[in-house]
Amino acid sequence: MRTLPERDVAALLAVTGELAALDEGFPFPPHFLERLGEIVGGAEVVYNELDRARERSVVYASSVDDASASEALTDEESREFFRLVRQHPVCGRRTATQEWTSVLKVSDFASLRQFHRTEIWTELYREYDIDYWIDVGLEPTGAYTRMFLFTRDRRDFGERDRLMLELLQPYLQKRYDDVIRATDAADALATLDEGGTDSLHDIVLCTTQGVIEFASRRSRRLLETYFRSENGHLSDALHAALARSALLVVERERRRLTIRAARVGGMLVLLLGEEDVRLDQLTSRQLEILREVASGETDAEVGAALDIAPATVKKHLEQIYERLGVHTRTAASAVFLSPSTEVQSRSSE
Repeated sequence: MRTLPERDVAALLAVTGELAALDEGFPFPPHFLERLGEIVGGAEVVYNELDRARERSVVYASSVDDASASEALTDEESREFFRLVRQHPVCGRRTATQEWTSVLKVSDFASLRQFHRTEIWTELYREYDIDYWIDVGLEPTGAYTRMFLFTRDRRDFGERDRLMLELLQPYLQKRYDDVIRATDAADALATLDEGGTDSLHDIVLCTTQGVIEFASRRSRRLLETYFRSENGHLSDALHAALARSALLVVERERRRLTIRAARVGGMLVLLLGEEDVRLDQLTSRQLEILREVASGETDAEVGAALDIAPATVKKHLEQIYERLGVHTRTAASAVFLSPSTEVQSRSSE
C-alpha cells in the first residue's frame, strides 16, 4: 500500500484549499500551475486543452508565463504536434487507448535514450530541455481533452509524484466542473438581462439562504411539484441537497428534473431542465429528427437538413411514435418540447 509522509499530506491539503479558494474565471491560472509544480518535484507545468477532432489547441497555460493564460498554441505548433503525436511515449498511448485521467510517465514506456531518438523530442522538446515528463488529465468532452503536463530536465519523476497527482486529480476535475457551471449560470443571467422572461422558465435566482428572488411561474411550479417548495423559499430538503451537490437529478412519474446550481455574485443560480423519460428510448438520430419536427419542419425539410430521404424521415417517425406511445407528430413534439404540454396534446390526437 502506497503512503505519503506527513509533509506531503500537508502540501496536498494546502494546495486543494488554494484550489477551492480560486476566484478567477479561468480554471487553472499560471500562479496555481506554479504551485502544482512546486509540490510535484519542482516541475514546470502546462495546462493544455486540445480539440483532437480538428487537431488544434484551444487553451494553453504555463506555470512560467503569466501572459500565456487561456491562450492557445499557434496553428503551426498544433499541426506539428499532431503530426508527431503518436511518436510520444505517453501521448501516443493515450491517443491509442483514449485513456486520459490516469497518471503516466514517459519512463513507463521508454528510456531517456529512446525518447531522445524520437522526432517529436527533437522537433518540439529538445530546445526546452524537456527530458522527463509525467501527466494527468480530466474527463474528456467528446474530442476535447484537458491535460496537465509536468516536465523537467533532470531527475525522473517517481512514484511519490504519481501518487500526489492521483490524489489531486479529483480536486482538479471538481474545480473545472465548478467553473463550467458558474460560466453557464453567468450566461443564463446575461440572457436574462437581454430581455424578457418567457424563454427563461428554467432559471431560478435565489439567495444562498434559499430565498427565491426570481423565478418564472413554470419554475416555481417545478419546484413545488418535485420538492414542495413554497412561500418564496426553496424547500429545506432541496436547500440541503444543493449544499452537498451542485447537480441533482430527480424522477417523478414519467418526468425527470435536472438541477444544476452555481454561485454567482453572492447569489445561487439554479438551471432547471425537465424532460420526459421516454426520450431515453430514442436513438441519437431519432432525437435529431424529433428536434427538427418539434421546430415545425416538414419531412422534406427535415430530410434536407439531415441529408436523408423524406421516406427515411417518415420511417423514423413511425418508430418514434411507437417508442413514445403517441400517434401524431404534434404529440411527439409535445413530449420533446415540454412534458407539461403532453396532456393537452393527447386530447387532440
